[in-house]
Amino acid sequence: MKSKNYNWLARLIDRITKTDCPNNNCFSYYGREVVLSSGTRDFVDVTIYDGHSQICFNFDFWTKELCLESYENYRQRDVIIEAFRRIYDDRFERVSIAADEPWDDDIKPYREMIGNDEYDQEEVTREYEELLALEAR
Repeated sequence: MKSKNYNWLARLIDRITKTDCPNNNCFSYYGREVVLSSGTRDFVDVTIYDGHSQICFNFDFWTKELCLESYENYRQRDVIIEAFRRIYDDRFERVSIAADEPWDDDIKPYREMIGNDEYDQEEVTREYEELLALEAR
């Protein structure tokens, strides 16, 4: 099965991180509505609407912290992280993931099920470990 291509997302991040991109802006990009909002030039909050879902994240250019608020799947999230790291990582400092809310929401129920005899601990542990492997680093 062919995996979905998110090159458009990496190109969008490249576009919004350019110094000539306005901090507060709304535009269409590959059929998606993109809203950029910011109170300062060192921070951007991005919302991307594609008709049935949305991707939301923000980035602090000063501290290099990325906060992920919503996305459809982990591959999409990884493309976002890789794009920011390609642009902003250097040998002294790396882009850090300050928050990954969808992953936190996914793992929370497993943390509550571990050690609870009402659940099949072998299956819960296996699924929990699979989710841990998907944690953004």
